[in-house]
Amino acid sequence: MNAFGLPDHQLAAFAHPVLGYLPAGYDAGDAAQAEIDDVGSLAALASPEVAAARIGRLGVGVSSRDMTERLLEASDERTVVSGLRYRNLDPGFPFVAVKTTARVSDAEAVDAVAAQVTEAYRGVGARGFTFWEQPGLELSPAENWTTVMAGSLGAAARADDRDLTGTLRISWPEAAAEVFAHYQHEHQAWRSDAPELASFVSESDQEGLQDAADQGLLMSLGDDHGFAGLAAATISPLFGRRAVCMLDMFLTERLRGKGLAPAVQSSFLTGQRSGADTVWGHIHAGNLPSLRTAQMLGRWPVQQEYFVPFSTRS
Repeated sequence: MNAFGLPDHQLAAFAHPVLGYLPAGYDAGDAAQAEIDDVGSLAALASPEVAAARIGRLGVGVSSRDMTERLLEASDERTVVSGLRYRNLDPGFPFVAVKTTARVSDAEAVDAVAAQVTEAYRGVGARGFTFWEQPGLELSPAENWTTVMAGSLGAAARADDRDLTGTLRISWPEAAAEVFAHYQHEHQAWRSDAPELASFVSESDQEGLQDAADQGLLMSLGDDHGFAGLAAATISPLFGRRAVCMLDMFLTERLRGKGLAPAVQSSFLTGQRSGADTVWGHIHAGNLPSLRTAQMLGRWPVQQEYFVPFSTRS
């Protein structure tokens, strides 16, 4: 059975928005299938057992129905899937993630989705809703949240060929446990110093870093003072194309502000052996240093997450 019990043509329609702004060079068929697969992953969140587990893990006081992924509308004109989320797993910031078969690229479309979400999630305290669309849209009062930055892996690897071995020791740990405690300590210190980004830039967990290590995509940096940073990635397709997805690129305080990030990331991409030709990652729109680093490596915005707060809407 198809995801959410949708007929084939309604399920296939979830590809329409992305195909409207798919960057040149990506295969439309692969991108369409990726969107259909994504709807399938959302449908996996629709069971009562999964909803109960998520409620317990987050420690939030919502009903199983509220936590269950659901269809807000299912028609040949428009199908809408929605689900309750918590920003950076913060129980104090619930919002609704929306995926639809129609473009949400103007104020009228935003208002239509807002009306549906508001009605469906009364009493939950959701702060607003998110959706993914073409970058660069002016959709006031929508805020830019996460930007997908993508580009050629080869070009990014060649973008900054500075030799780091004179000041940094580079290694590729097979066990994340070798670096996790040091990373966690330094990352938490960074979060304290950057509260404006702490709500959006999450700390990688040990399981995620181990997954990166298992794929040969965990690089550790050291200097005379000890742990100095890391880079981590995973193999994750972008619009259906095999690609390296950057999970983390972290430098300790003593290395920040020295312009090393592009060279570190280039060195990481040169050393990996994934066979992919594309690199991408999620970067919060307010994380200007990371956005600048991505741009210096030839990556550009290909998709944008927009957040529409309920408090500013009539």
